[in-house]
Amino acid sequence: MKLAFKYQLLSLVMVLVIWYLLTWFVSPLLIPKISVVLLELVKIVTVPDYLLMIWITTKRLLIGMAIGVSVGIVLGVAMGKVKAIDHFFSPIVSILQTIPPISWLALALVWFGFNGKPAIFIVVTSLIPIISINTREGFKNIDQGLLEMAQIYQLNKQKIYIKIVLPTILPYIRSATKIGLGMSWKVAVMGEVLTTNDGIGGMIKEARNNLEVESIIAWSIMIVILFNLTTWLLKKMFKEEGAK
Repeated sequence: MKLAFKYQLLSLVMVLVIWYLLTWFVSPLLIPKISVVLLELVKIVTVPDYLLMIWITTKRLLIGMAIGVSVGIVLGVAMGKVKAIDHFFSPIVSILQTIPPISWLALALVWFGFNGKPAIFIVVTSLIPIISINTREGFKNIDQGLLEMAQIYQLNKQKIYIKIVLPTILPYIRSATKIGLGMSWKVAVMGEVLTTNDGIGGMIKEARNNLEVESIIAWSIMIVILFNLTTWLLKKMFKEEGAK
């Protein structure tokens, strides 16, 4: 773990060095100085109105993830248990997986309007296929020998699920949720940029309109920080090793 941290730190230092060198040759209107961006970051985390924008985006993300993960798990369990359900819903899940978020966003604008709900909607539509497919794969990898042994010892369904099924599918759900979390931050903010004037996406849109590159970069860094914070919390929730 210490070695991994060293390489991560080295990678960050390399990015900062390249950024610093670029500021010598490129106009600050295109690539602002590191110090200027840091001042913007300080403003973001200290100004109440900006903190409210962070909370608005986080709330939309959490609502979208709660719906997407819940529906995905239920659908994945059903597909994993019953082949007929799997055959019926597989084409629908493939459609959800194939259609790009921008297409769902265009539809959401027609259905919900410019009010932030499209951002929630595209998080849901992006998560459902990831969670359901991984949950279904988890069911396919359940050790049939263990299930047969459980039946021989006449274990009830509750114990079978707790002792055999859940430990098998949980890593698949955890992996899918981690992947979906990173994607959800991106599509949620993208949805806000295109559909509303509040939230982190609204702030990025405002900065773009005012040609404030340092603000765009600062908000982008904030998204990275929030992603890493939520990933750490997710690891804590699943009690993963290395989440200390």
